[in-house]
Amino acid sequence: MSRGKKAVMADQPTPQPDSRGDYRALLHRREFALFFVATSVSTLGTSMVPVALTFALLSSGYSVTTVGAVFAAETLPAVVLLLVGGIVGDRWPRRLVMTGADILRCTSQGLLAALLATGHPAALVLMGLGACVGIGNAFYKPAEDGLVPQAAGSDKIKQANNLISIVASLASVLGPSIAGLLVSLGGAALAIGLDAASYAVSAACLVLMRVAMQEAAAPASVITDLRQGWSEFSRYRWLQLITAQFGLLNLFAFAPFFVLGPVLFASVPGGARLWGFVASASGIGGALGGLLILRSRPSRPLVVVELAFALLATPLLLLSFRAPVVLVALGSGMFGASLAVINILFSTAIQESVPASFLSRVSSFVSVVALGLTPVGFALCGPAEHFLGARPALGAGAALLLLSAVVAVASRDIRMFKSQPVAPT
Repeated sequence: MSRGKKAVMADQPTPQPDSRGDYRALLHRREFALFFVATSVSTLGTSMVPVALTFALLSSGYSVTTVGAVFAAETLPAVVLLLVGGIVGDRWPRRLVMTGADILRCTSQGLLAALLATGHPAALVLMGLGACVGIGNAFYKPAEDGLVPQAAGSDKIKQANNLISIVASLASVLGPSIAGLLVSLGGAALAIGLDAASYAVSAACLVLMRVAMQEAAAPASVITDLRQGWSEFSRYRWLQLITAQFGLLNLFAFAPFFVLGPVLFASVPGGARLWGFVASASGIGGALGGLLILRSRPSRPLVVVELAFALLATPLLLLSFRAPVVLVALGSGMFGASLAVINILFSTAIQESVPASFLSRVSSFVSVVALGLTPVGFALCGPAEHFLGARPALGAGAALLLLSAVVAVASRDIRMFKSQPVAPT
């Protein structure tokens, strides 16, 4: 789930309606084109992993608890190190930070693929390799959020967010389907190996980019950097509210959906392919959601964000009420569309409000809060399935999402937010 920021920006003109020419011009910018390819290819590879790894572990005799623990092991280091990643992203060339993270993730996923192809690796080994991917994520994400506006230019931030969201969604449509097909043919390790290759392609594109290093603040201690970043984050109540919602989403909806959802399909003939179909629908929905706001600029963007948060509950409710696969896939499409709308509008709101020199740190605070509960969510999937059952647990997650949207939209900061000129650096 991505949340963008900004680069060196000052007196930005009032955004005008998007046009197809704007997007063509953006894609002709060499640095953004390279960044765009890197993002799209790595997203395709990453989108195959949840389906491939979950079914690979379940078919090898690992328990649901172990599956949750492996995903939690990947998420936990990202949460712990994100604040450090934010400081590094504001003080070091973001492109180089991302390249190093890609190399680490490529190596880890390559080893995981080899171990799954040749044997039955111990759970601790699986968790260790997942942790290496999480470390890479911790340094990649804050740097990426700051690099987007540097690559696109301050005049095309929203267009960049739209393009990245739409193409990432289209790429993710293929990933789960390919993974489901490969798993059904006994090729889960190959799917994870393709993910490793995607990180290599991403790193190569980043190496070819040529962007100026962001303007860093005066040298300061780590504690001072963190305090400054927290002070900037705390200025915006709407930012705090939506960040808290992302935490609830990852705890009660995202983690259960991608662990308990496959569990419900695991005992069904052709379950891997069916779940791949459901997961692919989310990508299609993401592309449609991006297209929906491609040329629009809502006057109250955060109200639209809250409506989208409420609609995220759709597939969880359908799964909890034993809806047919076709309806679950449609609900998954609604999930993807809603998430795309949230990401684009929330990213643009941050990019228009937060100064360039704070982008990676603010991004790290957003991400650490949003992702902080995700390891708990993955770890609790097994106990929740045991004590409540998969369907009641999914239903409870849907109810909490709906409640969070009602509470957030009651805030004046959410209702009255309008697009802001970019703050001075």
